[in-house]
Amino acid sequence: MKMAIKIKQPGLFTTVQDEGRIGYQNLGFSIAGALDQYALKIGQQLIGNKGPALECTIMGPTIEFKANNTFVITGAPFNAQLNETSVPHQTVVQANKGDILKLNNVVEGARCYILFGKPLDIPQVANSYSTHTRSQIGGFKGRALKSGDYINCIENDYGHNTLGHKYNGQLVLDEEVTIHIVEGPQIDAFSATAQNELTTNTFTISDSSDRMGYRLKGPTISPEHSADIISEPVALGSIQVPNDGNPIILLNDKQTVGGYTKIANVCQADLNVLAQLKPGNKIQFKWITIEEATDKLIAEQEEFAKTLTAITETPQFEINEMRNTSSKIAKLLKGE
Repeated sequence: MKMAIKIKQPGLFTTVQDEGRIGYQNLGFSIAGALDQYALKIGQQLIGNKGPALECTIMGPTIEFKANNTFVITGAPFNAQLNETSVPHQTVVQANKGDILKLNNVVEGARCYILFGKPLDIPQVANSYSTHTRSQIGGFKGRALKSGDYINCIENDYGHNTLGHKYNGQLVLDEEVTIHIVEGPQIDAFSATAQNELTTNTFTISDSSDRMGYRLKGPTISPEHSADIISEPVALGSIQVPNDGNPIILLNDKQTVGGYTKIANVCQADLNVLAQLKPGNKIQFKWITIEEATDKLIAEQEEFAKTLTAITETPQFEINEMRNTSSKIAKLLKGE
């Protein structure tokens, strides 16, 4: 048996993701990629490689390790267990051959990311590991994982160097959040009343939401005339409004062009907040200017860069995990 993991139970919707398929939208390729880019990058920094991650949504997978490895779970905290023992969140943990990792259910937020010290052996499509299920490209066979899947891993001697490293930061906010938006390209198609109602009302994410977009329930925000326009490129975070007046926030698996009016666009700095929301969560929108959105993004990226640097240069450690691993190694050396 090759060095691999086996998916015993796939969870609700588990896919292979990375930073996304960048630079191919002009050819019709959606960017795909991790919805929560910060959680992905925290995991990559902790585990010490840029390998692909498993993105897990609400109910996570059960994984059997077919060889020794290390792993880390970042983003939304899940009730994760390794051999029925709780797994510390956002901490690099040792897994031995035969160990069973159960992610179970999410505690708060929506999505977590599992990264491995010996990375998943996934071929790249258009310079990305990411899965886009609608076009059936990338990731593992272009689809969400299924029970019985074997995914090979790549040997990596550096894998144990980050054992016990942890990140204590909070990546999931409260269930009701304020999402900042800027004016969309068809803002003039909506009356002043409709524009105001978008920010004075609370919207709820509907059960029909997915990685392509969040469908919102709340007051209808209809354009003054038809919502149909000539198809044009759509941006990540676009809030398009079809003829029924129910807004849709376009996410990573969105189409590259669309033919509906777009009243607004979520500012880039809030996309990771948006990624951790799930059906039933509520959203309050707030208008800001492009200049304010740019300043907000620059400040956030500068702070996040400091966080990534600190993980590497001044790492924090989970002592119990390091002791548990040392005990396991000692027993192996004694032949127990």
